[in-house]
Amino acid sequence: MIHELPPGVATALLTLSLQQDSGAYLQIGRDGRLDDMGGELAAFGLDGLMPGEPAAQQLLFLEGMLPLPSTPLSLSAVELGEGRYADIHLISDGVRDWVVLLDRSASIYWRGQAQQKANELNLLRQRLVRLESAVPAPAPGTGNLGAAICSALNMLVLEEQVGEVFRLLETPPAALAPLCRDVFESGGLLRPDRDLSFLENFLVDARKVWEGGPGPVRSGPWVEYDADGREFALEAIAVSASGRRLLFIELLGDRYEQHRSLLQMGREHALVKRYLEEQVHRRTVEIRAREEETALRLVWAAESRDDGETGAHIRRIGLYSEVLARAIGWERERVDDIRIAATMHDIGKIGIPDSVLRKPGPLTAEEFTVMKTHPIIGGRILAGSESPMLQMAKDIALSHHEKWDGSGYPYGLSGEAIPVASRIVAIADVFDALVHERVYKAGMSADAAMAIMEKNRGLQFDPNLYDEFVRLRARFEAIAHERSAMLFEGFRADS
Repeated sequence: MIHELPPGVATALLTLSLQQDSGAYLQIGRDGRLDDMGGELAAFGLDGLMPGEPAAQQLLFLEGMLPLPSTPLSLSAVELGEGRYADIHLISDGVRDWVVLLDRSASIYWRGQAQQKANELNLLRQRLVRLESAVPAPAPGTGNLGAAICSALNMLVLEEQVGEVFRLLETPPAALAPLCRDVFESGGLLRPDRDLSFLENFLVDARKVWEGGPGPVRSGPWVEYDADGREFALEAIAVSASGRRLLFIELLGDRYEQHRSLLQMGREHALVKRYLEEQVHRRTVEIRAREEETALRLVWAAESRDDGETGAHIRRIGLYSEVLARAIGWERERVDDIRIAATMHDIGKIGIPDSVLRKPGPLTAEEFTVMKTHPIIGGRILAGSESPMLQMAKDIALSHHEKWDGSGYPYGLSGEAIPVASRIVAIADVFDALVHERVYKAGMSADAAMAIMEKNRGLQFDPNLYDEFVRLRARFEAIAHERSAMLFEGFRADS
C-alpha cells in the first residue's frame, strides 16, 4: 500500500513511474481538498490547480465521488480538453485518495488516423468504379489492371444481363473463389436466387440506382457460407455507369470483424451506461422519497394547527406545483425539488399565535398584520441551506403571497422579480383553498374557483403560468378530488 512507504518515498516513486508512462497524479485528503500533485500536469491542462482548495470544484469528473470507495475505479479515454484524452485511475489507500492520469491522446489520434485511411480507401474504390465503367469490359480472365486491383481489394465486379442474371467481368479474387464455383460452371454467369441469395432483396434498391436514382447505394454487411461451411462477410455496391448496371461484391474480411467488435463494445457500453443511469435514478428516487416524507411530517406539525386540515392540503400543493413545473419544461431534478419544496410554503405559520391562526371568522386588521408575518418567519426558518431544494423552499415560503402587479406581501415584489417557483405555488395554493372546505368557509366548485381566479390573471397571477394552469385544469381537478392516497401512517388525504 502507498501509505505504508516512508514519507516522500511514495511520491517520488509515483513521479518516476509517471514520467515513464507520460502521466500525472493528484493526492486528495479525506476532507476533499487537493493536498499534492506531480507529473506532467500541463499535458492534461491541469497546471492551474490550486492546492488546499476543494478538488471536486477543480476537477468536474470527481463531482459526487469523494471520498473514493475502497475499490479502485478506472475511467477510460476521458476527454479533458480539446485533443486531450486520459485514462483516469481513482485509488483510495484508506488515508488519502489518489487520482492517476495516463495520457491516451496519442492512441486516440492514431485511431482517428486509421479511420481516415479507411475513408480514403473507400474514396479510392469509388474512383475505381468510375474509371472501370469508362472502358469496355474485358472477357473473364484476361488479366488487366482492373483485375489486379479487384483482386487486391477482394472485390467481384458483375454486370446485369437480361433475365436477372449477372455476368462476371473479372476473374474472382482467390479469397472469393470458394463462393464462385457455380459461377465458373455456368460460364461466368451468376443467379442471385441460386448463388448469393441475399442479393435478391438488395436488387430492389439497386434497380432504383440503375433506373436513374441517386447512387451508388450499399447493401450493408451480410454473411454467406460456402460448401464447406466457411463464413464470408460481404457487402454489395450498386453503381450505374454509362447505362451499364454494375454490381460490386466486396469481401469485408478483418474490417468486418473490427466493425462488429466495435458495435459490440458500443452495445455493451450503452447497456452499462443505461444500467448505471437507472441505478442513479433509483437511488435518487429513494433519497427524494425520504426527503419528501421528512418534509411532509415536519410541515404537518405546523399545518395541522391551522383550520383543522389533516395535512392533505400540503401534499396537494406539491402535486399541483409538480404538474405545472413539468408543463413549462423544467428538468426532472427541479420538478422533484418543487414537489417537496412547495409543501413548506406555509411553514412560517408555526410562529403565528393560535388566537389568530385558528380563528373561525374574518381577521381584524391587526390580526391580519400578524398573519402577514408568516412568510418572513418561514423564510428565516429555511434560510442558509446549501440544498437547492431548501433554497427553493425558502423562496416559496417568503414570496408565495407576492402578486404579479406588486400589491402582495411581505415586500411588494412584482412581475418576474417574484421567483418563478413562488408564482407556481401561488396559483396552486389559491385553487386548492377555494375548492376545499375550511373552518371559516365552504368549498366551491372548480368552475366557481376558476371564475374568481380568471379576474386576477395578470393582477395576482403570472398570466403565462395562469394560462398553463387553465390548460391543465383537468389534472388539477383530479389531484383536488383524490381522497385515497396514503401519505404515511396516520396521515391520509381525506380532507
